[in-house]
Amino acid sequence: MNKIWLRKMIWSYIPLFLVVFSFLAFFFLQAMVEQNRKNAKESNEVFAAQLLQSVEVSLKTVDHMVIRELLNNKLLASYYEESDSSNVVLSYEVLKRVNELKQEVSLIDSFYLYRYSDGTIFSGSMQNKLDQFEDREFARSMSGMSARPNWTNIRRYQEFSFQNPRQVISVVHEVPVNSGTQGLFVINIDISSFRATVSSLYNESSTFVNIFDRQGNPIYADNLQQARKVMASLKSSYTGWSIESGMNSGLLASSTSAFSSVWFAVGVLVFICGLVLIIYITRANYKPLEELVVKLNHTLFSSGGSAVSLAADEFAFIESAINNFAAQSKLAEREFSKAAVLKRKNAFSIMIYGDHEQRDAAEASPFEGLSLPTYHALKAVVIEVDNPEQTFFTYSGRDRSLFKFVISSVVNEMVQQRGMAVWLEWTSPTHLTGILFVDEQQDLTPIYESIIDWVAKNLKFTVTIGVGRSSSSLEKVRLSYEEACSLLHFKAVLGTNRIIRYTDAQNQQQKDAHEHLRTIHEISTAFRQADEGWRKLFRTFFDDIRADKPTKAEIVKLMNYMLAHLELHLSSSSREEYQMIRQALEEARQKMESFDTLDEMSEALYVTLDASVKKLQEVRESRHHYHMLQDVKEYIEREYANPDLSLDYLSEKFSISAKYLSRLFKESFGENFLDSLMSIRIGIAKELLLQNQDSVQEVGEKVGYPNAATFRRVFRKVEGVSPQDYRSRSHHEQNDSARRQP
Repeated sequence: MNKIWLRKMIWSYIPLFLVVFSFLAFFFLQAMVEQNRKNAKESNEVFAAQLLQSVEVSLKTVDHMVIRELLNNKLLASYYEESDSSNVVLSYEVLKRVNELKQEVSLIDSFYLYRYSDGTIFSGSMQNKLDQFEDREFARSMSGMSARPNWTNIRRYQEFSFQNPRQVISVVHEVPVNSGTQGLFVINIDISSFRATVSSLYNESSTFVNIFDRQGNPIYADNLQQARKVMASLKSSYTGWSIESGMNSGLLASSTSAFSSVWFAVGVLVFICGLVLIIYITRANYKPLEELVVKLNHTLFSSGGSAVSLAADEFAFIESAINNFAAQSKLAEREFSKAAVLKRKNAFSIMIYGDHEQRDAAEASPFEGLSLPTYHALKAVVIEVDNPEQTFFTYSGRDRSLFKFVISSVVNEMVQQRGMAVWLEWTSPTHLTGILFVDEQQDLTPIYESIIDWVAKNLKFTVTIGVGRSSSSLEKVRLSYEEACSLLHFKAVLGTNRIIRYTDAQNQQQKDAHEHLRTIHEISTAFRQADEGWRKLFRTFFDDIRADKPTKAEIVKLMNYMLAHLELHLSSSSREEYQMIRQALEEARQKMESFDTLDEMSEALYVTLDASVKKLQEVRESRHHYHMLQDVKEYIEREYANPDLSLDYLSEKFSISAKYLSRLFKESFGENFLDSLMSIRIGIAKELLLQNQDSVQEVGEKVGYPNAATFRRVFRKVEGVSPQDYRSRSHHEQNDSARRQP
C-alpha cells in the first residue's frame, strides 16, 4: 500500500514540477539576460561619455594653455614680430618659456613656431627655413587653411630627415590669435603618450575602448576584431573624433543568449509534456495533485524550504545558472562604480580647471548624479612636496605611489575627524589638490598644521600648503585653486614646511626694478675689484628681495641677470681671471636650478662667490705689480676730490708711464681708471646728497667736479637721474618707508 501511495505521489509531483519549473526558469533566465544586457549597455554609455570627457579635458588643458600663452606672453608676440633670427636672446627666452610649458603639461611632446615674415621654423633644437624642415607640407597646409579643426587627425611627424617618423596629433593656432597674419604655433602630442593616458583611465581586462579620428583612423585601438560587440558609440563635438566601447565578456553574453533560446525550446516541450501528464494524473488523482501544488509553492517561494531533494540535477543546474547571472550582475555593478569614479574625477577636473564657459548649454551638468556633500563654502588647498629632487624623487616609483596613498589617506582622515568632507586628487607628481566642503565658518588652521606636523614626523620630507580663499559655488572653485597654486610660488621667499595664505603674499613693497639692477651693478663692481664691500651689498640685495616677496620665476630671472652681469664685468679681466670666474658662475647656475627657497639659493651662491673672490685675490697678489696698484687705488680713494687727478698725474706720482699704468689698472681691477674714479666720486656724492643740504654745485666741488654741468652729466650717466631728482626720490622713499612702519 505504501509503495502504491509513493508511486502516486511521485507521478503527481513530476508533471506539475516540470511545468512550473520550465515556466519560471525560462522567464527568470530571460529577464536576467535582458536586465544584464540593459545594465551593461547603460554602464558602457556612462563609461564612454566619462572617458570622452576626460580625453577632452586633457586636450582642452593643452589647447587653453597654448591660447593663454599666445594672448598673454609678450615674448611670443615679440618673436613673431621679428623679421629675422638675429635676436638670439629673444629666441632663448621663447625656448625657455615653451620648455616650461612642456614641463607644466606632460602630454606635450614637441613644438615649433612658424614665422611668416622670414619663413623661419623654430623648434627649440633647430632654427631654419621652412623649405629645409621635414614637416613643411603640414605647416604650409595649415597656414592656408581657412577653418582649422581643434585637433588634427593622427599623422606622421619628423623634425630631421635622419629621424624615424613618429605618430602624433597636433593643435595649431594662428598668431595673433584673432588675425593669424604673423605665423603659426604648432604643439604635438605623441600618440604613445596619449594612449598611455587613455589606458590608465579604465580596466582593459573587462572593457575595450577604440578611438578613431575624423577619417576613421584608429588613435587608440584596444579591440578591432570584426566580432566585437560595441555597446556604446559617441562622437566628440570638440575634436570630431569618435569613441566606441563594449564588454570583453561578450562571449559569455552570447552563449547565455544561445542557452536561453535552447532552454525556450526545451521548456516548451517540457511544458507540453507536463500539461499532458497533469491532465492524465489529475483525472486519476486530483487530491494529491492539489497537495503537490501547495507544497511546490511553499518550497520554491519560501526562504526556509528546499526543493533539491525532489530533483537534484535540475536544481543544481538552476543554482549554477543563477550564480552565473549573479556574477555578471556584480561585474556590471563594478563597472558602474568605476564609471561613477570617473565621473567624479571628471567633475573634480572641471571644478579646478573650469571649462564651464566652453560647455554647451544643452549638455548635462558634470555634477548631475553626483552625491555632493552639504557645504556652506568651498575652499581649494594644494599640498606641495618640498625639495622633491633631493627627497621625494630619490625613491622608486612604487615607493612614491605608496607615499601618495598614505598622504591622501591621512589628509582625508584628518578632515573627516573635523566633521567636514574633502575631495582629493594628485594633480601633479608633487601636488595633492583638495576641495574642502565647509559647513560653516570655522578656523581650518589646526587641520593644516596637523597635516604638516604629521608628514614632517613620519616621512622623510616635508610639505607646504597653499590655501586659496573661499568660494561660494562649484563654478568658482577654479579661482580658489589658481590662487592656492600661485601662493606656492612664494615659497621661495616665505619658506617651506608651512601654510601660505593670501595675506602672507599680499602687501608687497614692489621695489623699483632699476634699484635691483643698480644694486647688481654695485655688487659686480665691488666683486670685480675684490672689494670686501661686495658681501654687504650681497646681503642687502637679498634682504630687498625678501621684502618684495617675488615669485620663484621672478627670483630666477634676477639671479640670471646678476650672474650674467658678473660675467660681463669680468670679461675684460685677464684670461686667467675670466676663466676662473666663468667656471665659478657656471657652478652657481647649476646650483640655482635645484633651489627651493631663497635662503638655500643665496647661501649656495654666496659660498661660490666668496671662494671665487678669494682665488681672484690670490691670483692678483701673486703678480709683482699688485702692491703698487693697491697703493694707486688707495691714493685715488683718498684724493678723489682733487680735480687734477688723472693718469698723467698718477704716472708722475708713482714714476710709471701713463699708458702702462692704464693697462695694468684695467687688467687688475677689470675697469679703466676713469670709470673707477667716476664710480668712487659718484658714490661719495650720493652720500653727501642724502646727508646734508649742500647745493648740487657744492657737492660736485667736494667730489672733484668744480664744473656743476660736468657733475650733473656724469651723475646722470652713472645713476640715470639728475642729482636733484636722486635726492628728492630718496627722501620720498624714506618717508614712505617710515609711514609703513607700525
